[in-house]
Amino acid sequence: MLDLLAACLKAIGYVAALGAAGLVLARATLRLEAAQAVRLIRAAGIVAIIVSGASGWLFVERLGGWSDPAAVSAVFGSPLGVALGLQGAGGVVLALGPRRRSAVVGAILLLVSFGVVGHSATRGLTTSISVVVHVAAAGWWLGGLILLLGQQRILPSETYARLVGQFSRQAIWMVALLIGAATVTAAALLEFEVDLDRTYDRGLLAKLGLTTALLGIAATNRLLLSPRLQTDSGARAWLRRTIVAELLLFGSIFATTAWLTAFQSPHAAEHATAAVSQQGNKAVAVIDAWAPAMPGGLGTGAGYMVIVNHQQSDDRLIAVSSPWAEHVSLHESKMEGGMSRMKDVAALTIPAGGQAVLSPGKYHLMFTGLYAPFVSGDTVPVTLEFERAGRLEVMLSVRPPGGQSLHQH
Repeated sequence: MLDLLAACLKAIGYVAALGAAGLVLARATLRLEAAQAVRLIRAAGIVAIIVSGASGWLFVERLGGWSDPAAVSAVFGSPLGVALGLQGAGGVVLALGPRRRSAVVGAILLLVSFGVVGHSATRGLTTSISVVVHVAAAGWWLGGLILLLGQQRILPSETYARLVGQFSRQAIWMVALLIGAATVTAAALLEFEVDLDRTYDRGLLAKLGLTTALLGIAATNRLLLSPRLQTDSGARAWLRRTIVAELLLFGSIFATTAWLTAFQSPHAAEHATAAVSQQGNKAVAVIDAWAPAMPGGLGTGAGYMVIVNHQQSDDRLIAVSSPWAEHVSLHESKMEGGMSRMKDVAALTIPAGGQAVLSPGKYHLMFTGLYAPFVSGDTVPVTLEFERAGRLEVMLSVRPPGGQSLHQH
């Protein structure tokens, strides 16, 4: 339920941030002063402030509460905290001065927040920049549509036709930026490999379909409706309908993006095969799979379990993945010179008829580049891949950290 609330907050935040920033950018490039736009920018700025505050509150409460300094530090001392701070600061600037030149600064703060956290930010500076360019172009498009819709019943036909023409000419360049940046981002996230068995890839394909529909409507507006605005009164009514359709498509894209970033990962294994033997008996079983809540930071996490091999031959755990993290590896703790040290393990052998124990101080899973913190009460999906038994889906139960020793890297 809390995950769903977080996803809803994301979707609302996308609408507010891109709507506010897009209105500022479109108003500047179209050189249009509209009282209605000023009111919308201020309102969207206020919503951005509320969403950033609510998101921060939600993470802190789930991680341990405001009375726990470690929980507060884990949220606001992380990239997530930086992103929420940028969103809140941008919202404040726009709410206080939607008419001022500083509104451009507020818009930039909102747009930059998209490049410091999430799947794309873990890929480095290039992908972060491509994301910011992508959302800036999308925001301009959204803001421009809102301006056109608001001015349709205010401006005379000739003036409105000129405004639509100006928007159409600028939109060519903005759409080129949007598509180019989206291509760079998608290629980096998918590592130039598309697998439609993965939910994340299908989600991106759905976004592509929605964007294609947007482009189709935009092309219809430019080629068929815009030239007839001054001579055909019906064209103006049809343009209004198509703009509303474009705005609804934008809403669908925001909802899909919020779902992808909240529940999916470009690195999650999909359609894992059941780990069963040729006789139909379960080849590998997992007992007591759990992870400690991580109040000290969002970057890493650990996972533990007991793996039982019911096969008549040895098997090996050769790979692990999770939609919650950029990377999951197998580590071993060893005492060297009186100190506990960690080292990567390429594979873990589970003897025939025996078991392998992953526990604090021994073998463990290490999650790096977490997209969200491990919060007590959550369940973390993990895919284990075995050399003989195949893939097995496991859910780690997140437990309070009290009484458990956490690994420190």
